[in-house]
Amino acid sequence: MRIVNRKTFIALPSGTVYAKCSGIDGLGAIAIKRHSFDNDWDCMEIGTFDDWDETLELFDKVERMKAKGESFPLRLDSIERDGLFESEDDCSFMIYDNTDVKKIIKKLKETLTSKS
Repeated sequence: MRIVNRKTFIALPSGTVYAKCSGIDGLGAIAIKRHSFDNDWDCMEIGTFDDWDETLELFDKVERMKAKGESFPLRLDSIERDGLFESEDDCSFMIYDNTDVKKIIKKLKETLTSKS
């Protein structure tokens, strides 16, 4: 893993696995970078819900999960523009290299076999 600044991040290729950094322990969701634009990029965050278009629908689903224990499908094809339209030179990103991604995959696979 390594941390890069915004300018370096924008130059990284599509398929880069990353999390936004904020503070010492503050990491955002793991995401996969798609395309860069002048001031931002689009990405796919791991952990988004299937079938939601509006923020109110998201909040409703989260509340139903909390209150009733409902389950909703994970969506792994939702591409969203990050929306970081203003230059934020102090923004940094944790970049996961191929070795890191392989370790994450291995650990996730272990959780499947332990639940069989």
